[in-house]
Amino acid sequence: MNLKIEFDDMIQELRSQDESEVYKLNVLTYENPIMFAGIDPANHHRQLYIDLGTEGWDKDQEKALPKWRGMSVKVEYFEKLSLLKEHYFLVIRQEDEQSPEIFEFVLQNLADHLAVAEEEVSLFSTVYKVLDRWRTFFQRGGFKRLSEEQQRGLFGELWFINEWLERHPGQPPLIIEHWEGPTKGRIDFKGNKCGIEIKTINEKLSKTIKISNENQLKLNEAVSSIYLYVCFLEQSRTHGLSLQELAGQVRIKLAERSERIALIYSDLLTDLGFREEEYEDVLYFMEKTEVYEAGKNFPRLLKEHLPKGISHVSYNIDLTHCAAYEKQLETIYQMFRVEG
Repeated sequence: MNLKIEFDDMIQELRSQDESEVYKLNVLTYENPIMFAGIDPANHHRQLYIDLGTEGWDKDQEKALPKWRGMSVKVEYFEKLSLLKEHYFLVIRQEDEQSPEIFEFVLQNLADHLAVAEEEVSLFSTVYKVLDRWRTFFQRGGFKRLSEEQQRGLFGELWFINEWLERHPGQPPLIIEHWEGPTKGRIDFKGNKCGIEIKTINEKLSKTIKISNENQLKLNEAVSSIYLYVCFLEQSRTHGLSLQELAGQVRIKLAERSERIALIYSDLLTDLGFREEEYEDVLYFMEKTEVYEAGKNFPRLLKEHLPKGISHVSYNIDLTHCAAYEKQLETIYQMFRVEG
């Protein structure tokens, strides 16, 4: 189900006709919820029709749906729409001439979520959750290019995910459900009482990592062990992977195992403001990876170590003095597995 192709095909058909149709519709799905893609012949605005059945939603539900400038969301009644008679539809229409591609992106994401939604989850709940996520996304400024530091950090996180998937080909990709980096969690990956923090080093002959604040390596009942997964990266014009290539590799592997989790992955990247096609210009070569257990005796600064009144302290750790805490890579690749 590719909405961009559907919309483009309908627009091409309209251009070859007299455009006398009120709306042009294509069926997207024949299973619940039945969905139609639509084009307004007058201005080629995109539309998505979602079947609500013969009773529809109450007014409070319709009013509660998240909205933003450039689109309309309404419940409408149709005596006949395709083969359906006397049905209500949720109709989402493009109302702005600008950026039809981003509107297609939103509709595609909504349609994908509806296609994989579990039966016990209501249609309203799924629609609300997706639209609310996009409203928050636009309030934060939409897609934006990541800084060089953010790109390296994301590359390290995706490298770990990709390596985990390679080492566990028969496992469900639950690693994505533990990924908290895009949601600004304290630790990049959080499991049952354990956490993995990804660090990247891109300076030759350096083994220094940056700790962002005094709480990042804090141990407690919820996170009783923290491991540092350190990536030694080198930028190259000829060798390695671009961030776009690595993100695509992960996407393919996830989609082969679980459409639902692949969709969660896409949502997390969107939360970051990340758009794959913008990151093909820089190649990263992974020289090596190392793992350290940041336990109680690991060199670190904690809140209780600081004088009163001092907070939000970032600092560097020189790993050349941390050899005693280095662990085998398999130590963390065995995390987030389904036993049995």
